[in-house]
Amino acid sequence: MQTLTLDYPRPEVAVLRLSRPESLNALSWELTRELHETLDEIDANNRCRVVVLTGEGRAFCAGLDLKEQGNTGGLTDGASGPRAGLIAQNKMASLIPHMRRIQQPLIAAINGPAYGGGFALALGCDIRIAARSARLCTQFIRVGVSGCDIGVSYMLPRLIGASRAHDLILSARVVEAEEAERYGIVTRLAEDGEVVDAALTLADELCDFTPFGVFATKQVMWANLEVGSLEIGIQLENRNQIMAGSSGETQEAAAAFFEKRKPRWSDDA
Repeated sequence: MQTLTLDYPRPEVAVLRLSRPESLNALSWELTRELHETLDEIDANNRCRVVVLTGEGRAFCAGLDLKEQGNTGGLTDGASGPRAGLIAQNKMASLIPHMRRIQQPLIAAINGPAYGGGFALALGCDIRIAARSARLCTQFIRVGVSGCDIGVSYMLPRLIGASRAHDLILSARVVEAEEAERYGIVTRLAEDGEVVDAALTLADELCDFTPFGVFATKQVMWANLEVGSLEIGIQLENRNQIMAGSSGETQEAAAAFFEKRKPRWSDDA
């Protein structure tokens, strides 16, 4: 990989770093392609349980690399005009549903500026932790396009409500980490230089739970943002609970509680 690094501090936890520090990890077409490929690789790794997404250097991601405007890196060979633009646009925007589809929860360790597409990548994660010096901004409207891009107009209102989302998307104002926490954009803050460690600590906590339980929780949480009624949402929950209960892990959890030890989950739980 040229624009990413992927490390496993332990077999169950992956650290995926955007690695274009010279451009503040701006989203290039090569980075977009490698992100898709690496998400597929991680999803196929059934030993991996949690992913930490962060940036190398002093930024999380500065958004689209404006130097690559008009150059889609071969993504649109054979296409031109609006069709070519839509192919490229979809390739980048589809990173967000791709992140939602993989079996592992993603923890964003926002180590610095997260602007535009970088903001979208952070929102696409399941949990967000920010360094105290981190700054977030929708940015899109500042560069001559609609403020609604890469899923932000869908995700942000669901996180913080429509009124605040309108403010942040239309004004493209910069949000400091503490304000982001107050709004609920991020749920935890860490000292500068410690945000990845904080994310890894949380990842270790998630690894204490059953693999199926964590995977099923991620699936149902996002699915229930889409369903049209409480009844349908409960049916989704019920099916997961029955599948989890039939695995034998409920009995193991009970035994561990009474024996005052950590549960020993099976590899296929």
